[in-house]
Amino acid sequence: MSKQHCASSAIMVMILLHSLPMATYGQQHVLEFVKKIGVGWRLDKGGWMSFVSFSPDGTMVVSDGPATPDDVSGGLKLWSFPDGRLIKRLPALTTGISPDWKYYCTHTGVFELETGRPVISLGKNAFAGFAFSPGNRYVAELGASREHAIRVVELSTGKQVSAFGRHDVFGIAMSPDGRTLAAGYWDLVTLWDLASGERLGALQGFRRYVLGLAFSPNGKLLAAGTDLGTLQLWDVGPMTRIASLEIGGGYVSDPVFSPDGRLVAVGIYGTGTAWLVDTATGKVIDHQRVSDLGCGSVAFSPDGRFLITPSTGGLITWPYDQGGTIRVFRVNRR
Repeated sequence: MSKQHCASSAIMVMILLHSLPMATYGQQHVLEFVKKIGVGWRLDKGGWMSFVSFSPDGTMVVSDGPATPDDVSGGLKLWSFPDGRLIKRLPALTTGISPDWKYYCTHTGVFELETGRPVISLGKNAFAGFAFSPGNRYVAELGASREHAIRVVELSTGKQVSAFGRHDVFGIAMSPDGRTLAAGYWDLVTLWDLASGERLGALQGFRRYVLGLAFSPNGKLLAAGTDLGTLQLWDVGPMTRIASLEIGGGYVSDPVFSPDGRLVAVGIYGTGTAWLVDTATGKVIDHQRVSDLGCGSVAFSPDGRFLITPSTGGLITWPYDQGGTIRVFRVNRR
């Protein structure tokens, strides 16, 4: 083989390598797939999986996926972590869970996780959303009250503390100090005083409905996602935008901050991907495809070492990777 031919071949190899994604020839993803938890449902069965959460001590995860291949009930399943042993089934079709895992919520109320006893019951035809304050002293409710769009209830007594807002709300989040409520609307987020219902200010310029909201652990940052794939980061104090990311692919799940606040993760329904953003720079540092039919939730482990996501449709590979599993990623810090 001539030297000229060898040189040409080397150039072609270099061109090929530079045309491939970085992770394919040696660079490690920040999100590194580790394993699946749960079982995939059969291809001739319907079903959906859109919610995951870590227990406060990191020894369990919860999902609304199947417990058996034929299970399409959508109820909660508790799994041990990291081994993935099924611990318990609950019939609830949940939309959220309190940080201490004492309560879960559905579109019709708030219930005790251990017993299923209703704490707030709005009737089977209700369609409400909820956000818990630290320590579960209060829960904010949207969409159920006719007079006001938001009401705040003391969980121990069921007593209404405040009620405010006239316009439809699409997402809510409570600040870590339990004093401020963020509410998402068309094109803006309004910050409310939780106790008095006083309007504290507005974050504007989303150009779409704001559905997913989350405060950072120290309460200084707010992450907000829209129904058309935009994620924005805001500095809450001066109410200034830090970053606006056009991720695309449909509406953004509730954002989740890592325990140290350095990262924020979201899932995108339309593309079935999980995204990881550096809060210091406001830049995407990784994304991973987790499902062909949506990624509706993400959750960090309490130590920040793992990120879990739901997988509904699996990934179309052969043999077919069935959906209905929790996907576990290790978070490799750079």
